Amino acid sequence: MYSIIESVRILVKLLKEYGVRHIVVSPGGSSVPIVHSLEADKYFTCYSVVDERSAAYFAMGVSQQLGEPVAAVCTSGTAACNYLPAVTEAFYQNVPLVLITADKHPYYNHQLVHQVINQQNIYQDKCKHSVSLPIEIKTDDDAWYCRRLINEALLDTSRHGAGPVHINIPTIGSQQNYSVKELPDLKAINLLSYGSDVELWQGKIEELVEAKEILVVFGQHCPYSEETVRYIEMFAEKYNCFLSVEHVSNLKCKGALPTYPVLETDARHAAKTAPPDLLISLGGNSATYQMRNFTSTVTKPFKHWVIEESGYVKDPFKHLTDIFECTPAYFFEFFAKNAPEGAVNDQAYYTKWSELADNFNLTELPYSNFYAAQGLAANIPDNSLLHLSILSSTRHMQFFELDKSIRVYSNIGALGIDGSMSSFMGQAAVSDNLAFLMIGDLSFFYDMNSIGLKHVSKNVRILLVNNRGASEFHFYIGKQNIASLDDYVSVRHGSTAKGWVESCGFRYLSAETKEEFDSSIVDFVSEDSDAPVLFEVFTDMEEDAKITRELFDLNEEDDGGAEKRKVLKKMATTVLGDQNAKKVAKAITAARNSR
Repeated sequence: MYSIIESVRILVKLLKEYGVRHIVVSPGGSSVPIVHSLEADKYFTCYSVVDERSAAYFAMGVSQQLGEPVAAVCTSGTAACNYLPAVTEAFYQNVPLVLITADKHPYYNHQLVHQVINQQNIYQDKCKHSVSLPIEIKTDDDAWYCRRLINEALLDTSRHGAGPVHINIPTIGSQQNYSVKELPDLKAINLLSYGSDVELWQGKIEELVEAKEILVVFGQHCPYSEETVRYIEMFAEKYNCFLSVEHVSNLKCKGALPTYPVLETDARHAAKTAPPDLLISLGGNSATYQMRNFTSTVTKPFKHWVIEESGYVKDPFKHLTDIFECTPAYFFEFFAKNAPEGAVNDQAYYTKWSELADNFNLTELPYSNFYAAQGLAANIPDNSLLHLSILSSTRHMQFFELDKSIRVYSNIGALGIDGSMSSFMGQAAVSDNLAFLMIGDLSFFYDMNSIGLKHVSKNVRILLVNNRGASEFHFYIGKQNIASLDDYVSVRHGSTAKGWVESCGFRYLSAETKEEFDSSIVDFVSEDSDAPVLFEVFTDMEEDAKITRELFDLNEEDDGGAEKRKVLKKMATTVLGDQNAKKVAKAITAARNSR
């Protein structure tokens, strides 16, 4: 029987999954739920050593002799301090110890409560990994976080060399209740490194063949090499997969389609229509906020593999089963070249996503920040560099096609507005091609000093969408919910960039209507300029947000979006003619031609 404290049961289960069989325990009160749950399970062999300093050294000896990780468990307070000499020795001898320190409620640290000290990072610089588990598990997120932390620690007992790790666990709850008969159904996260454990890698081929719907999600990444793209295409030809990309993925190849419009406007419908059996992710952050909403809405079980050269645990979808510690090129080459003879993608899963993309409706846009993105996408020269400032600029460009030769960047790693233009200036300074930045007014004025850098050259083109505030908050919140939105959140203003940029040697263009925008965009994208160019497009943030929301609402299945689209398509065909109506949707469906 096991403790009713859930974090204890998760810990016990994962110790078993990672093959930690031998446990050295020392007496104490806080550690009783852990110790009793371990000694009651026949899987474990427990050793009793009263002195914690001796206990940790004893555990090190057992580990050295058996060649496997060994755990030591102690109570809270100075008991944990006594592990330090052995932890230090194990660190320099590369011995895989798992130091488990029970803890009391950390809120009472420095509050004159007995046996409460700060035990987090107590072995800092003397162990490979240190985690402190949630105080209590009350939600699914608490349980996921607890599992993730323990996996991170136990993986590091052997990743890139062996060594000690530390798991600090508050045992908040009953010290006497051991009424739970079963441990949770959990599995260890598999770590597959370059060329390691050939049988394990070969076994993954069988999983790929068995999976009928494989979703490969490409996050933010610099352009892939031609060799890597070739291996990605080979992989897509062999297995029943679909490649989900967006502009910041910098990947356009056979088997790939941009999914941002589909997922961002109606992730739940996509989850019902095209749920994966296996999700493979790689790269950095995704511009698609709703990707996690999509995965959380999928009702059937699925596995998640991450291709992560660092080997770090990256589990945003809370289904992580395998980490492939290798480059994308290595991963796709291995599985493409080792696919069973005759293996071929039946295209069924690709077709599901292609139909979702086809069904997306992009209306004729009124003058707005959305219209500005459309205009830039339609006119930007091939081989240009494009940097998208965060949120609105990044979002809106995802709805329009860009030539595969255009490199796209955005500071969505930490998603701060503070340095988009400075990053862009650095990219432009070392580029021989035209370099474009699409940026909102708050981001621009935040980073306006970068306009005056002496390294700004004539290849710089800045499209400044000045909607006189932060339309993002009108989109997500709205003045109907916060009356003072313009005062303290979206900070409405009347500033313009004209004087500043002209004083720094820029050519200045501006527009306040469709007609003015259309007449200036060609001049803006031209290479025939002896100076950098800034094009300030004035719109209204409340109207911009309204137009974006209407487009999103139009494409939500649950809100009658499908019926709205049918009516709108019929109207568009009647008014514009069949050929012109089809052109409106071209940006979303054009990528299908590369299939």
